[in-house]
Amino acid sequence: MTDHRTTPGTATQERHADTPAQKTRQSYLTVFITLLAIWMAYEFLTPLAWAAVLAIAEWPLYRRLSVKMPGRPLLLASAFAVVTALFVILPLSLAAVTLAQESQAALDWLKHAQQFGIAAPAWLAGVPLIGSRIAAYWQQHIGNPQAANALLGSLSAASVLGWTRSIGGEVAREAGLFLITLMALATLLSRGVTIGRQVRIAARRSFGTFGGEFLHRMLGAVRATVNGTMLVSVGEGATIGIGYWVAGVPQPLLFATFTIVLALIPFGAWLAFGLASLILIGSGSVLAGALLFAFGVVVMTVGDNVVQPSVIGSAVELPFLLALLGAFGGLAELGLVGLFVGPVIMAALLLVWQEWMDSDDQGRA
Repeated sequence: MTDHRTTPGTATQERHADTPAQKTRQSYLTVFITLLAIWMAYEFLTPLAWAAVLAIAEWPLYRRLSVKMPGRPLLLASAFAVVTALFVILPLSLAAVTLAQESQAALDWLKHAQQFGIAAPAWLAGVPLIGSRIAAYWQQHIGNPQAANALLGSLSAASVLGWTRSIGGEVAREAGLFLITLMALATLLSRGVTIGRQVRIAARRSFGTFGGEFLHRMLGAVRATVNGTMLVSVGEGATIGIGYWVAGVPQPLLFATFTIVLALIPFGAWLAFGLASLILIGSGSVLAGALLFAFGVVVMTVGDNVVQPSVIGSAVELPFLLALLGAFGGLAELGLVGLFVGPVIMAALLLVWQEWMDSDDQGRA
């Protein structure tokens, strides 16, 4: 019986002997199978993209620790996945527990507002020029029981409970996708050396020297964008959280958590401390609300325009318009992961454009 098995050296020699037409058909086959695999995994592309972004961001720290713990890549990668999960779950758990504690008070306020109306703040009528008109409008449309009931009549404990149940299935689905993200993250970290080597080889084979440089720049852009954005958002949220506590905002820890999350979105944190300022102003603490808003503006201005560019460095040198389009476009198309992927795509576009311009200039020279 003849043995038809081939050694790696024989297979390499046979591939070198392939005709150009055969290599072209191999390329078409590779593209077809790749598209088929993407189609099969389409529903899981977002969690896989999250895993890739997190793996790139955590890779330097993982490599340093893997040198101290050789021979246990999967165990170390699993520990990184668990720590990543805690960073996500703990803030969400805090928000859920706080909202559950405040739910009964919110329902009591809703019932009282439907029965007696929502009284205007005492200071509203004293606003120069327009205070009396605003107070009269408030009383007509919100302050009396009939108007308040018309505004809030569709809300009740039953409707809130139904809404809560309706999002239960969505929460379960997102939890399953998050589990896939963690599994993919552990796999990417544990096999990062092999995957990185193969990706570099593919980039050089496909695009030459530019491919290797392009891949290096994109990895640096992802790492700088994720780490810089996360670090700055946590710093901004924690600093403004101190302002919440000093100003006397109810549930300052919850507001600080929401501020950290919203700080990931361009201008998102402004909504958080703006709402907190309005709550203080509505409760009669006008000076505290105004000072809190001014403090939040200073923190966000310094953080977004001074701290974040210095943290990210030169890895992502994007004009403001491209960075804004990348962030909001990525958020609209990919969700939260798009906040990091979108600017990187814009950076890739800018890098390819610059390479094209440089090549044209060299050709003319």
